[in-house]
Amino acid sequence: MKIAVVSQDFQTITGKTGKARRFLIFEGTQLGEPILCDHLEISETEPTFHDLHTDDITPHAIDQMILITIEAGEGLAERLSRRGITLYITSETDPLTAVKKVIEGNLPTLSPTPHKEDGTCQNEE
Repeated sequence: MKIAVVSQDFQTITGKTGKARRFLIFEGTQLGEPILCDHLEISETEPTFHDLHTDDITPHAIDQMILITIEAGEGLAERLSRRGITLYITSETDPLTAVKKVIEGNLPTLSPTPHKEDGTCQNEE
């Protein structure tokens, strides 16, 4: 299974999932250690999930993967689901630990960030 981790610094799990351009890509199996396959950087000319807000058709490099992040809004969680992406929001900051826990089925998870009354995320400025 392919597992993507939002990681703006390619070291730790970070947030701002909708606008994220950097991901660690792991290959995980039930039999053995997950393997870090790629440091994926989405170019400025390619759309982020935020750019694809109303577009479920344009492909994204993370489509059909498991995605781990420390933050994502309610609306983004719904849109990712429509793209076949299984989202895990967690307070775990170590990518390899989080990937292992997803495979084992015991990653502690958090709820998506709720929207404000105007429809924006609570943490948007």
